[in-house]
Amino acid sequence: MKEKNLFEVVGVNRYDGTSRIGKRYTIFTLEVIFEGMNTKIKSFQEAHIGDFARIVLGTRKSVYGVELTAVVDKIIPANEIEQTEIKGGVF
Repeated sequence: MKEKNLFEVVGVNRYDGTSRIGKRYTIFTLEVIFEGMNTKIKSFQEAHIGDFARIVLGTRKSVYGVELTAVVDKIIPANEIEQTEIKGGVF
C-alpha cells in the first residue's frame, strides 16, 4: 500500500520565541487535512495557505529521549505543484 505524504496546507499559525540561550526562533503550526480531519503538525519551515507539505517519518529529541514522529520534510509552494501537474510530473 502506498501512503500519501503530500498534504495541502489549509491553515498556518506562527509563534516567535527566544531560546534559553537567547537565540530567536519561529515555529509554524501547519493545519492539513488528513483522512477528512483537520490535523496539526509543527515545523520550522515557513508555509502559506495553499502550499503543500511533504510529511515523512522522522525522529525528534524530547525530555524522554529520541521519539519516532511525523515531520515536515519539505514545503512545496502551490505554484510549483500547478506547474508540475501541467507538465505531468509527480512529486
